Amino acid sequence: MSTISVDEAFRLVRDDVAKLLAVSPELLGLANPPKGCGVYMLLVDGEIMYVGKANGRKGLHDRLLSKHISGDDKHAIQRAYKADFPDRALRREHIKKTVLARWVLITDSARVSTVEQLLIWLYDPPWNRE
Repeated sequence: MSTISVDEAFRLVRDDVAKLLAVSPELLGLANPPKGCGVYMLLVDGEIMYVGKANGRKGLHDRLLSKHISGDDKHAIQRAYKADFPDRALRREHIKKTVLARWVLITDSARVSTVEQLLIWLYDPPWNRE
């Protein structure tokens, strides 16, 4: 049984979502996300394209900068731009200059998953559909 009430759990998730949505997006090429766990959004031209989570010791920093910018062709952002930029180096440069990210640190890993799934359900981002 949980140590917090349902009302408190809903408040925490609502606060996490509100904090994330209040963050000004940063270009991935200029971003310096923290190494903590959390939830992030990727945006292009103001549209939410992807919602993801980062757990583990390298957290958001590794997920956003290593996996999404330099990841293999299986990652959503790489798949999205592969046809237009078959050359990986050109694709990475395009991603750094056009994709924005916002994130929020969340220390509770169960809440990270809850916030991520809620945002995917609410926004139905195109890169999460594949």
